[in-house]
Amino acid sequence: MAKKDKKGNVTAVIVIVVGILVLLFFLKGTIYKGVVKYEDAGGRKSYELKMGSLTTYIDQSLPNDETLDATITIDRIVDLSQLITTKALNFSTDYPDSDPQKAFENGGANCVGYAAFMAATGNYLIKRFGLEKEWEAKPKKGKLYLFGNNMHKNAKSGWFKDHDFVVFRNKNTKEEIYTDPTAYEYFGVSRVDKRQK
Repeated sequence: MAKKDKKGNVTAVIVIVVGILVLLFFLKGTIYKGVVKYEDAGGRKSYELKMGSLTTYIDQSLPNDETLDATITIDRIVDLSQLITTKALNFSTDYPDSDPQKAFENGGANCVGYAAFMAATGNYLIKRFGLEKEWEAKPKKGKLYLFGNNMHKNAKSGWFKDHDFVVFRNKNTKEEIYTDPTAYEYFGVSRVDKRQK
């Protein structure tokens, strides 16, 4: 009888651990967004896309929706920019190119290249849908705060040392949408939070 109870307890523990791991997997984006905040530490070079293979790729990646031109919003443009970036690039620190066209040709980028690519894609879509008088996308150097602690100052390398993100900014209202294409790819986080001082 004691062996049976032990076996049942071990099975229960395994089921609980697996359940917790599955729950953490599905909540990884929510957890990330709750504990990591972003601070703008300066701008990066913005790229304007010229007509060519990358703009053709972006246009072909848009949904086949006849009402898209009439119903487009900045949130939809942000979402499309993230999806196109994730689809076009593989993340790796081995790719040094920040230029979106070169990153597209190489098929990959680091976080600086990801942010430059997403911002360029966002600006292309903003212009394509006639919202350029109101909105712009800018790649930014970021300081990341984990549970309120500045992870940038003590980091020697890696995610927290030099991490870029994108800010979509309304030129009139100064509204800002913070987004991190790398965090989107790894954690499914479509928007990140600005650090409140």
